[in-house]
Amino acid sequence: MRLFVLAIAALLALSGCQRKTDPPGEAPTGVTATPGDGLVVMTWDMLPDLTYWIFFEAGSSVAVAQPEARVIRDAVSPRPLGGLANGTQYAFVMNATHNDSAAGPNSPVVVATPRLAGKTETWTSGTSLGAPNLTGIAFNGSRFVIVGDGATIFAGDYNYTSDFNNNPNNSPPGVTAWMPPTTPPAGSANLSAVTFSSAYVALGADGSISSSADGLTWGSNTAVPAAPGTNMNGLAFGAVGGVTPTYVVVGDGGQIFTSTDLTQPWTPVVVTGLASDLKSVALVNGFFMVTGANGTLLTSQNPSSGTAWISLTSNTANTLRGVAFNAPLYAAVGDAGTIVTSPDLQTTTLWTPVTLTPPLAQSLLSVTVGGASGSRFLAVGQGGTVVFCDVFCNDGINWSTASAGSTNLNKVLAAPGMYLAVGDAGANAVSR
Repeated sequence: MRLFVLAIAALLALSGCQRKTDPPGEAPTGVTATPGDGLVVMTWDMLPDLTYWIFFEAGSSVAVAQPEARVIRDAVSPRPLGGLANGTQYAFVMNATHNDSAAGPNSPVVVATPRLAGKTETWTSGTSLGAPNLTGIAFNGSRFVIVGDGATIFAGDYNYTSDFNNNPNNSPPGVTAWMPPTTPPAGSANLSAVTFSSAYVALGADGSISSSADGLTWGSNTAVPAAPGTNMNGLAFGAVGGVTPTYVVVGDGGQIFTSTDLTQPWTPVVVTGLASDLKSVALVNGFFMVTGANGTLLTSQNPSSGTAWISLTSNTANTLRGVAFNAPLYAAVGDAGTIVTSPDLQTTTLWTPVTLTPPLAQSLLSVTVGGASGSRFLAVGQGGTVVFCDVFCNDGINWSTASAGSTNLNKVLAAPGMYLAVGDAGANAVSR
């Protein structure tokens, strides 16, 4: 009887050993590390039934399973690793387990150094979206909407690693696929701008207003009563200074209109002495800011009041077409390579013209602030021109010039890890 019990125990022990899964016999293959802006994207050849681990740390080697190494478990290729310092080299190594087995062999170490986006080599173009010129971009955190001439609208979902999945499409990297609207806006007006509030709202050059919850199904709203023969050029939305969230539209001849409800008539705002064509409006560091012809710069925390708009001395006669804020500096850009900066909106004489070296002849049409640390001014313009600056941007020394192709770029927007720019003849490009 004792021998029988021992035999059963031995069989049970053997059965338990057989149920324990052996670790993978080979290291992960095809491991690559592609640098981006404040991140690295890891890719590898995935096999079924394996759980992949990534170990990484700053430097040229990785102390696997040591406290100094950061660990990602259950990784799926492609896997972006964010929160990394630009200009710092990181080392990466991988292994895998099988049904909670011990880890298999380590892959060879790969290294990558994250870097800021914006340079020429970081721009990739999507296939042209046709003849219409594209003029505006809005982003709700997960979906882009772009607009342009002839009531053109496209929507595309944000996906930083879209091009790492071997599923090429006509979109640039970071955008899954550009989709035309299922229900386009009524009419055929050129669309000059788009913004996102609780919905996407698009402005027609003729003052028409359209809105959409998803960027695909569009309906009409109360139109802006633009003066005959003039264009409406800019649209923004926001709440500042305790004022009810407000839409602001600007256009030719100094026209400004506001609305807190797109179903009600728009309210005209008369700013004494303002007659210049207005080209853009944006919510910038708690202020609405307007740019326009003849160096026009306006700011307000109460957009519905004409007396609340302050005219700033930009120290340029060139048309200004966009403005952004990167603490502690505001920067406005415009025609003939114009850049003017100021640390203060309250003192109207502090705007300083920036002279690039060499001087820039192309007009700059839009500017944003982005990068992993949110600290890079980046502007785009004629002929695919790109200029950017990270520190001491009130002089021309620290501005750099790049190229995103040869087509005019009319609008640029920063999204996590990348910039998206759109322009003439359906141009669309991403830098990351």
